Amino acid sequence: MSKQQTTTSKQSVANPEQLLQRFERERADLVERKAALADRRRDHAYDAAAGNAAAAKQLDAVHREAVEIESRIANSDAAIAEAKHRLEIAREHEAKAANRERALAIRQQWTEAAADFSALDQGLDGAADAARRLYDRYEIMQQHGLRVPPQLTLMFTNVVVAALMAMPPPLWRELNHLGLEYLPPNRRRSAASLRAAWDLQVQNQAAAIGGEPATPEAA
Repeated sequence: MSKQQTTTSKQSVANPEQLLQRFERERADLVERKAALADRRRDHAYDAAAGNAAAAKQLDAVHREAVEIESRIANSDAAIAEAKHRLEIAREHEAKAANRERALAIRQQWTEAAADFSALDQGLDGAADAARRLYDRYEIMQQHGLRVPPQLTLMFTNVVVAALMAMPPPLWRELNHLGLEYLPPNRRRSAASLRAAWDLQVQNQAAAIGGEPATPEAA
């Protein structure tokens, strides 16, 4: 919904709301005047019945005013009923407009989600392919004499689980229910950090196999 449409929708509800509040205030004032007239009627009725001509005249005036107030109260009731009806229509219109806007937002997000579905597939496929290639390379290196770190699979598992822990909480909770262990911070690592940690060991093993001097450890 555009800013202009939102403003128009709010105004369509605000107008009957404001009128309804005004009509209800006016009716409350009329009811208060009606109660005050009832007190005046009692006073003038007694004196008029006792033969006071001035009181009788005032009693007639009170009667005319009471009739007018009753008519105005009836008009207020009709106005209030119509204001409520129009307010209900305006609110229904606003709700429908809001629902259309929500539906549009859903469709827009769903359309844009296509790229995310593809990226998820590509990321998971890429991770699986990379892991397979790493194991293939370690197998080849073993065949040439490399002593593979005994914690190789555990470390790779920590890399994968650490990445999965960054998934949205509902997804991670389900993975956790399926048996994936929650890793403490000291066990979370990236694949790049493993390569950096094992680089010197592999280089020195390769040097030893090739009869070359070992690479000195960095200070």
